[in-house]
Amino acid sequence: MPTLTFKVSPEEARAIRSKARAERATVSAFLRIRALGAPPAPRKIIIKKHPVSGLLYDAGGVGGPLVTREQIKAALADFP
Repeated sequence: MPTLTFKVSPEEARAIRSKARAERATVSAFLRIRALGAPPAPRKIIIKKHPVSGLLYDAGGVGGPLVTREQIKAALADFP
């Protein structure tokens, strides 16, 4: 994993550490959030049973990529 470094004065370092402690985060996590923005909220997993096959699947992926019938057939073509 690449590492980014930068220099700060001792006063700035104390200020960064105190802000990280106030947010109950590590200094690395605090700086990562400040640099990249807040991480995306975790999505909720909804387990449902398929009415035909009876297999369980995750139905919580609203707005995610859809799998087409052609993609399923291509994936199953190599299935033993």
